[in-house]
This record gives sequence, structure tokens and C-alpha cells, in this order.
Amino acid sequence: MPGYNQISYLKNHVDYIIEPIAIIGSKEYSFDKYNFINLLNKLGLKDITGIDIQEGDGVDKVLDICNTSDNYFKLKSKYFNTIICMQTLYSVNNPFKAAKNIYQLMNENAVLLFSDVFTHRIHRIPNDNWRFTYDAHKILFDKLEFDDSKVKIGITRGETLINYKYPFPELLKYKKQKSESILGYISRKINRKLFLSGLLNLPILLPELSIFSFAKNTLEKKLNEKQK
Repeated sequence: MPGYNQISYLKNHVDYIIEPIAIIGSKEYSFDKYNFINLLNKLGLKDITGIDIQEGDGVDKVLDICNTSDNYFKLKSKYFNTIICMQTLYSVNNPFKAAKNIYQLMNENAVLLFSDVFTHRIHRIPNDNWRFTYDAHKILFDKLEFDDSKVKIGITRGETLINYKYPFPELLKYKKQKSESILGYISRKINRKLFLSGLLNLPILLPELSIFSFAKNTLEKKLNEKQK
């Protein structure tokens, strides 16, 4: 389910994307505005495997990414040079098992382009189980080396990627955001006061933020260097 921010993040890191490529959570939905595979094809990248728990367009292999006993992970162990996993782990039953399987698919020096929701209204496509901070990214993929300079915050409503910093932009109480019009800013302030007073409960007040991160598989390389 790529959105504008997911596509932008891939474009910003296209120099790191090397075949073969695996897309985790690759099913394409009728309401999707963007498409990972189309973008990658336009960039001249063809060796792409789409993995999802459901059959559908964009899916080459149907499996549960949390199933550590699935033989696919042994067959394709250390096979992929690029893993794209965006807005997917929030819906799985066990993100730790999913991360373990994803790591097993990664070749030495492979890269992970990852994003997932930090704050978002409940939506079940197909399920909605988790929210992740940037620190959680590092815990899930503790064998990977994350590049802090590449982490971004994606603002869903504003279709914007900004640098990762505190406080998060949609949580600022009184400041006008760059993506807001004057009328939108005033409306948000009024709605917030009504929301806090219990007179109103609007979904528009809920911040919709995702965190984007970039990591490399350098552990095995370091271990091999130590053995030498």
C-alpha cells in the first residue's frame, strides 16, 4: 500500500537499491495511488519478488512472514540484496518473528528500506496490531546497522517527509505547520479546544505519522573480518 511518502523515500535512496529485490507486504489494492513495482521497473529494476499473506496483484509468493518454519526462508536464505518493507509490520501477529525472517532473506551487505506507523487511527488492512518508534525499528532488526542520518518522519495528510526530530510536528500544540493553510490552522486550534473539552471528537485531530529508516546488513561482514 505505498503512498506518496513511501515512493519519495525509495526515490531518495534509489542508488542503494540492488537486485534481487523483495517487497514484503506487496499486495496492490484498488485504492492505491502508487505502485512499488511500477516505480522499480521504471528505474530499470526487474528482479523483484512480491511477498504477502494474501493473493493478489503484485504478489509472487503467498506466505506468512511470521512463520519461521516456512521452508521458503531456508530456500531464499541470504538471497536478496534489497528488502522493501513499508507499512506492513503493524498488521502482523508477531513483528519479532517477521523481522527474524526478513533478516534471514538478506544477503551480506543487503539493505532494508523500512517504514511503519507511529501514530495513526485504527485501520484494518488486513489487521491493525502495532505502532513503532524509531528505537523499535532498531530493536526489531538488532543485527542491522541503521543510518540515523537517513531516518525521516512521514506526515500522511501533508504527503511530506521531514527530518526526524522532537517534538513530532503534528503533536505541536500551537504552531502553524508548513503544510497547513491559515484557515486549516485556525480550524485545528478550534477543533482541539472542543476535543479537549469533550464536546467534539474528530479523527482529523489524530496525528498520522510514520517513521522511515534505512539499514544495512553488516554483521556477517564484521564477523568474517574478525575471523580473518
